Parts: sequence; structure tokens; C-alpha cells
Amino acid sequence: MSNVDVYPESAKKPATLPYPEATFARFYRESWDFVRRVLLKRGVPEREADDLVQEVFIVAWRRRDSVAFGEQARLWLSMVALYIASNHRKLARYRTEELAGELPEPAVFPRVIEVIDAAHLLARALRKLGRKVAAVLVAYEIEGRSMPEIARMLRIRLTTAYACLQLARNRLALHAPF
Repeated sequence: MSNVDVYPESAKKPATLPYPEATFARFYRESWDFVRRVLLKRGVPEREADDLVQEVFIVAWRRRDSVAFGEQARLWLSMVALYIASNHRKLARYRTEELAGELPEPAVFPRVIEVIDAAHLLARALRKLGRKVAAVLVAYEIEGRSMPEIARMLRIRLTTAYACLQLARNRLALHAPF
């Protein structure tokens, strides 16, 4: 008789089966592009396709014990993808709705809106006056400073400060929207 071992070393070791997670991970990598293409062909927007691919594979993970991974699984995945795409389109949050008639009144008091409009109007008018003239007007009318104080602050003569104030008032009166 020969010295041939009937049970070689490889036969004595138990066969290691891949973990379900490893099998599913390989299945996921191999099928991801296929599922995405199916969803895109069903009209799913590009920006939402990746999320729906994940939903398809969540269903596949939950049913991993009853799904035979392989060619038959591709058919099953395409059916799941079709159902998920269909449900996605039916969801109310993805429907657009026309607004009815007029917009409601803002939740701000009308007086506040008037003040904001007046502030915008004043800012536009001040830009048209020039820096020195606008500075005199703001310091006198808004800040309440005296004319000698304004003249010292801007380093101009007192008569020039009075002239700038009169010029600002005249220009505003000409362009005031009454």
C-alpha cells in the first residue's frame, strides 16, 4: 500500500463560509450601479437617486435570508427598485402645488413697514447729497447736535455748516416723493 493520505490536511479543516455581511457587501458593490440605472430610467431625479438606491438595499438586507444572491437577485432588485420609484413619486412631499391667489399679509405691523421704507428712502437721498452735506444733515436733524459742535467735528467754518444744512434741506424738498 502507498503512503497516500486519504484525508489531506485541507479536507480536515472545516470549510469557512463567508459571513453574510461579506456576501451582502460584495452583492451591494456589484449591484449598486445596476439599481441606480433602473431608478433613473423610472424617472427618479438624479439628486434623489442615491437615497433611493439605499432604500432598495435596505429592503434587500432585511430579506437577505430569502434572497438568492446572483442573477435571479438582479431581477428581484429591479422589481424592488420599481416599487420604490413608484412610491417615491406618489409621496405628497414631492408634489408641487400652485399658490392660491394673493399672498397673505406679512406678520409685521404696517407702521414697521412704513418705517423701513422711509429708512430706505432716506438712505438713497443721503447718498445723492454728498458726504459733507449729508454728514451735516444727519448730525443736526437725526443726532440732534448743535451747529457749532458739527462745525468743529467736521473741521469746517460755522457758516459753511449752515450753508450745507440749507442745501441738504432744499435738495430733499425738491426730490421728496409727496
